[in-house]
Amino acid sequence: MSLRALALFFVLVGCDADSLVPPDVTDSPDVPDNCPVLFAQNVMPEYRVVISATEWAAMEDEFANVVAREAAGLDTTPYHPVEVEYLAGDERFSIQQTLLRLKGQSSWRQTIALDPNPKMQFVLAFNEIDPEGRFMGVRKVELDMPRSDKTFMQQRAGLYAMRAAGVPAQCANNARLTINGEYYGLYTHLERLDKEFIQRNFGAEDDGDLWKNGRTIKTNEETFTWDRLSALWAAQTATELDLITDLDASVYEWAVEAMIGDADGEYNGRANFFLYDHPSRGFIWLPSDLDTVLNHDYLPVESSPVIPDCVFRWELDWIHYLMVVNDPAWVETYVTALATARATFDTGRLVTRLGQWQTQIATAADQDPHRRFSMEESAEAVTRTQNYVGDRAAYVDLWLACRDHGGLGEPRCRRAVQRSRRQLQRPNRRRRGLRVTWKYGPSTRSGSIAHVCARVKSTAERRSARR
Repeated sequence: MSLRALALFFVLVGCDADSLVPPDVTDSPDVPDNCPVLFAQNVMPEYRVVISATEWAAMEDEFANVVAREAAGLDTTPYHPVEVEYLAGDERFSIQQTLLRLKGQSSWRQTIALDPNPKMQFVLAFNEIDPEGRFMGVRKVELDMPRSDKTFMQQRAGLYAMRAAGVPAQCANNARLTINGEYYGLYTHLERLDKEFIQRNFGAEDDGDLWKNGRTIKTNEETFTWDRLSALWAAQTATELDLITDLDASVYEWAVEAMIGDADGEYNGRANFFLYDHPSRGFIWLPSDLDTVLNHDYLPVESSPVIPDCVFRWELDWIHYLMVVNDPAWVETYVTALATARATFDTGRLVTRLGQWQTQIATAADQDPHRRFSMEESAEAVTRTQNYVGDRAAYVDLWLACRDHGGLGEPRCRRAVQRSRRQLQRPNRRRRGLRVTWKYGPSTRSGSIAHVCARVKSTAERRSARR
């Protein structure tokens, strides 16, 4: 942190005289990024929050009764005043003028419905009282931990892999949260997708509109128009889409999603993405909510990197992706992007990092009073995640090798094509001129090549397989 930035930091947050040194964030530079110091990989900070009994009771009511409040048209995530102290190693800072609110969607509703001791997720806001307020350069941070993540690290790992691949992606590590003197739980400590994120990743070209899920405006709320977004959703072909987007950059982001097995983004026809309407490049897809990545339960290792099997997608959220993979020229661009994504996917580094992080968070995870699974189950989940890293890389390697040879270059690829063609059980469906092949039936286990070549199912790829 520069001296100028450090001086501004103390103006905004206030601190004790003996705390005038920022936390040690020395880190091995194995992923080149410019993340704020809050999210250094060797730091596990702690937020100590003090909130009045009245405000905490109100938050507990908002949390437990979210469905009823939503039905009544009430705000489900109002802010509450809190006092906050930030600790990282031997350093501590008192953060002034901070507000706290709840966050979450399906994970929120699942935990209150299914867990005897449900866990809240939060946003800490440093700029709601003073619009110029920042803490270490950020307006807000998220404390995110869906009940499904037994590793406590799924989203952290996915975002790390995205940044390693050169994709503009949020920064994240883990953090502890204490409320009124009692340890509340371990979280993914997550950068917000907001103006600071845009400035960090796109520099001076930061005045474009940012859209959550391609529907909800998140910047320029007072000045945006619907025209360009409407044009994006009205596009019918990859050629039309290319006119209004940075399609090369977006296709690469989708390919990295495929590489890390993101079951919840554009690659899999799900709405967990942001769109940034770059002033000179057009719309760019950005990853979001990566808590299902590297997990065989959500996306099996052997899922096609082009058309993954999924019964819980909404095709409207997949339509732009389908335009690309059904276009003979653009599907080649996608496959090239996939090969590049595979080349950046350093399996040894990511597996090592997962092990380091597991050690880093072990005590905090063990002491988490809201943990709904055993530490043995957590360790098994980390091992499965580490295994997925290598298994997915091996699968994509084989998939690319098969496709490079048109499915006919090696006997094993030829046999794979023949077997899996026989397993196709449903005809093509059509929507807006796009061909989508769906396959249902038993899935192979990790390491099998039975589906590798035949699940290359776009029109252009089937032509390639016949060459």
